[in-house]
Amino acid sequence: MPSVLFSKKGDDLYCYIAKQDLEARVVHLEFDDAACWGGIFELEGGKSYYIFPQPGTPPFPVRLRASKHCA
Repeated sequence: MPSVLFSKKGDDLYCYIAKQDLEARVVHLEFDDAACWGGIFELEGGKSYYIFPQPGTPPFPVRLRASKHCA
């Protein structure tokens, strides 16, 4: 499971995947509210990953473990 770093740039959420040296804007996040944040997320370019849902929106930047999501 790669470690990913989520950060905010203005109103947009970005994800950096160190093993791939890839930074991309998150275009979809399965859960994004005060009670639950995470799940399946999709990056610009079509790649999708999964992070375990967090109990609420974390403070950014935040580093989490992600797994590749196969649709």
